[in-house]
Amino acid sequence: IILSFISLIFIFGEMNKGAGWGFSPISILFTVFIYFIEILVAFIQAFIFTIPISQLVSSRILFFLVLFGFSLDERKIRLSDFIKQSLDLVLFFFILLIGLLYSTDYSLGLRQIETNLSLIGIPMVIYNLSAISKERLDQVFYAFLSGILIASVICLGNALISYAENGDLQMFFFSKLTLPIDSHPTYFAYYLIFTITYGLYVLFYESFKFSTYLAVALLLFLFLMLMLTGGQTSFISMLLIFSFFMLKYLLGERSRKETIVVCLIVIMTISMFGFISILQNSEQFHSLSNQNDYWERMMLWESALKANTNPLLGVGTGDYNLVLNEYYRSHDLLKYAKDNFNSHNQFIQIYFSNGIIGLLSLIILMGRPLYLAVKSQNLLGILIFFPFIIYGVTEVFLGRYQGVVFFGLLHQVFISHYYTTNLESILKAEKF
Repeated sequence: IILSFISLIFIFGEMNKGAGWGFSPISILFTVFIYFIEILVAFIQAFIFTIPISQLVSSRILFFLVLFGFSLDERKIRLSDFIKQSLDLVLFFFILLIGLLYSTDYSLGLRQIETNLSLIGIPMVIYNLSAISKERLDQVFYAFLSGILIASVICLGNALISYAENGDLQMFFFSKLTLPIDSHPTYFAYYLIFTITYGLYVLFYESFKFSTYLAVALLLFLFLMLMLTGGQTSFISMLLIFSFFMLKYLLGERSRKETIVVCLIVIMTISMFGFISILQNSEQFHSLSNQNDYWERMMLWESALKANTNPLLGVGTGDYNLVLNEYYRSHDLLKYAKDNFNSHNQFIQIYFSNGIIGLLSLIILMGRPLYLAVKSQNLLGILIFFPFIIYGVTEVFLGRYQGVVFFGLLHQVFISHYYTTNLESILKAEKF
């Protein structure tokens, strides 16, 4: 594109010297603008790359991208178009803001607002790209794949060094494994599930940019990391994803690539059940198997439901911690109060803090990308977003920056991809 704009100067110059000189400033301006677009894309890829590696770095890059996007202002962001693509994100964020008005703990409420600001910032950045084609979607995947591989190597390398020094086997599991990158193991497991799912889809339906055997090796390595960091929720999510590929293989035509994917899935499934069996039956590993899912979630869910004194509006964006801890103490659940446990259920948590209105906004937020994926028969979108329903049952994934930025990014790129492909289909139909 840049070369095309520069060549226009010479084309007009050949026709008329005055025209050549007159078009030069316009061509230069367009060239500079395209350079800025390339810089924007490069920083977006850097942001995606750092999400699994460093919360601090990725948050700083996101802040820069929002400011850079405003200064670039490629399409003079039209509020109507922006809201059309990001309506559910804006609605959810607005409900959180409203909940701050009737909160007494403004400090915690403002921290929640700050955590969820990414739900507004990411759509602003993605909107500046104007179109998310399948090629751009793949760029997101490969940038994230690179980041998750680097993060995994850092974690595993640190665990090996620590084990060599003190012989502590727990360095290979859960929170101690992800300590070097300051990431909660549950959210790191979500990153791994996304990467493995996307990778299996590319391997099953398309092709990797590199060798198939290298892709298989990378997916096996990432699955190993998932077993070391993920809990039961992660394993259930993977079983559902595996089931999809197995059914597609059994019910459709069977190519060599599809057979490779199914063999890979069989290996992963056997390894997963073997790993779970070792953790549960060996005294040496039994304590490790409970580190990620050890609390009685049913008690936490029941406590949050009973502690909500305002079903319509909830207790407030900033007061959920205060009210829930009071309930714990009054019902002799001192351990939960001491550890400041939330409900560990995204649906119950938003109902508790923002009431039925907040719960409806969450259902819209999580249901919209799934609905559009089903509507457009986007199997990849269904595979990516369906596990978030499972995550929501056992974790408040929108309560941490790691979960918010991950969901916000995937939500917006897939929503933008839907509108891009939909527009392309309309334009093709008009041609004919």
